[in-house]
Parts: sequence; C-alpha cells; structure tokens
Amino acid sequence: MTSVKKSRATLIGVVLAFALPVIGAKFVLDQSWYQGAATNKGTMLMPPIKLNEALQAQLPEGWRVALVADEACGAKCEQGLYAMNQLDVALGKESDRVKPLVFSRNELSFDLNQTPLVTSIVNPAFADALSDLPPYRLFIIDPMGNVMLHYETFGDEEAMRAEAKNLLSDLRTLLKLSRIG
Repeated sequence: MTSVKKSRATLIGVVLAFALPVIGAKFVLDQSWYQGAATNKGTMLMPPIKLNEALQAQLPEGWRVALVADEACGAKCEQGLYAMNQLDVALGKESDRVKPLVFSRNELSFDLNQTPLVTSIVNPAFADALSDLPPYRLFIIDPMGNVMLHYETFGDEEAMRAEAKNLLSDLRTLLKLSRIG
C-alpha cells in the first residue's frame, strides 16, 4: 500500500471513529429507543398550573405543599393531611421554608386539631384554579405560584407513608436546588 492510500485510510478511520457515535446517537433518539431518566417521584405537570397574582397574594411565603379537600374528607384526605403535618419533622432545618395548606370551597366539617401545622384556606377560587388536578392529590407549589408536581393519596397508611417519602424526596431536592423561598 502506498503512503497516499495509507494516509487516506487513516483519515477515513479517524473521521469514522468520531462520526459513527454521533450518527448512532442521533438514530437512537430519532427512533425513540431512549427514554430519558426522570429523577422526580411525583407526577410532573406539563405545563405547570400558574396561580394568578390575586391567589398568590393569599398564600404564605415560600414553598407550599397543599391538598384540595371537600366537606366529606375520607380516609385518603385524612392520610394526606397527616402526611403533610409530618413534613415539619421530616424536613428538619428546612421546615421553615415549607408551609402545609389545605384548600376548600366551604368550611371543613372535620377537625384539623389532629394536624395542627396544616393551615386551612377557605376560598372557592383556589379549588377552581386547581380543578385540573385529580381529587385528593398532594401537590407542590413553588414560591413563584407554579403547581408543578402532584402525588396520589391513599386510604391505607402504609401506601400513604411510601408516597409521603416520595413527596419528601422531591421536596428535599427542590429545596436544595432552589435559591428562592
């Protein structure tokens, strides 16, 4: 083999060594063979629900974990409220950055003394703004008024405890990465 042919073969080999992985990656992405990993454990709302300025002004500062309840708060609702109340202990030094809330259209018929850290906000506008969420879901509201993640509630204590751990994990990640609230 002459030196010219040897040089061309080397050049083609070097170009292929760099081009083939790029072409292969493009092909895999175009064929949807790769599913990107998600680190959040809750259900992401795309696009997030944005609360208007008037509603946002009625909320306490910082991050909020909330639940929309009605007068007939059953086992799912009660377990969700209990999980939100326990966030204060679980978050430790970050607990002052997160406020647990329960929204309702009318005064709630159940007693919130079992969950003293949960603040009740009676305002039908919140229930209307969050009507796209499935009923009895825990959700995270960021300091800018975006509802971004939601979590299912369960009547079973063990299942709710597991889901509360997922909420806590996502909340810790958000608080760690956030410079606001």
